[in-house]
Amino acid sequence: MDNFKKVHFIPPIPQKRDKRIGIYCRVSTNSSEQLQSLAAQVSHLTKITAATPQWLLADVYMDISTSKTGSSRKEFNRMLDDCTSHKLDIIWECKIVCVKSNCADLFYAPYWGKQL
Repeated sequence: MDNFKKVHFIPPIPQKRDKRIGIYCRVSTNSSEQLQSLAAQVSHLTKITAATPQWLLADVYMDISTSKTGSSRKEFNRMLDDCTSHKLDIIWECKIVCVKSNCADLFYAPYWGKQL
């Protein structure tokens, strides 16, 4: 038995999750179908984020609002504030139509992001 050497286990170094991900999802009403869609969006994007070793889920932003101009999108605005504070590196969204509630938002958000 003395001929057997001890084996030392060296654990692997975990990959650093260096990209902070924000997930943004929006539905237009609080009907059960729309809420199921919201849950499916969040679930899908969360799975993609978790499956990518370099990504860390920083926050999930969900709005339930119509696409009317001037409608309150508190979570969208909170997400933009978090971008300004450099809390997010990447924003995931299922559909671009959810981000652009009107043309001004569609054009302003990419411009705003470049200014960081």
